[in-house]
Amino acid sequence: MASSPSLTIITRVPLPAFLDPRLVLESLHTFESLIVANPLLKTYERRAVQVDTLVDDPFFHEDGQKLSAFVVTDRVPIIPGVGSWATKDVVIPCVFQSFEHGVRCRADAQAGVTVRSSYEVRPRGHVEGGPAEVRPGDGDYELVEIANIDCGSFVKAFVKRSFTNAHQDILQRVVDDIARRHSTANQ
Repeated sequence: MASSPSLTIITRVPLPAFLDPRLVLESLHTFESLIVANPLLKTYERRAVQVDTLVDDPFFHEDGQKLSAFVVTDRVPIIPGVGSWATKDVVIPCVFQSFEHGVRCRADAQAGVTVRSSYEVRPRGHVEGGPAEVRPGDGDYELVEIANIDCGSFVKAFVKRSFTNAHQDILQRVVDDIARRHSTANQ
């Protein structure tokens, strides 16, 4: 059994009132909507699911419906603001599992960082924790990420800071993209 995570980070983004939560759930179940929303994404490709690496991981529950695996390559700035020459490509194997309320993802990053995130479409306030901003036009649902991150103490502060900012942006991009596609389809 895995040890307790070094960090737990909850990220919440409200869904616009006009956006049916089922559309967000359908988009999450494709898995790619979460991958392409990452602003650091360079490439991604499907890979075979290695079931033997998942059997003993209690994160992947029996209520899951399907598994898909990807290799994601991010282009990460080493020195922010310096330009594209100061970047490093980081390869991250990921495994996704859909379930009734969303998607689970385990990402095994470099430096011994493992992220186990659950992305869920829930009634607003159903999940406690994390910032809860309500704006005019927001509906009764939100996209919530509950991330448990295992990492060493040496990188903990960096991981927390970069993860919190990046994943707020990723969730907002997912919601904005679905809302944009929905609005275009209804014109």
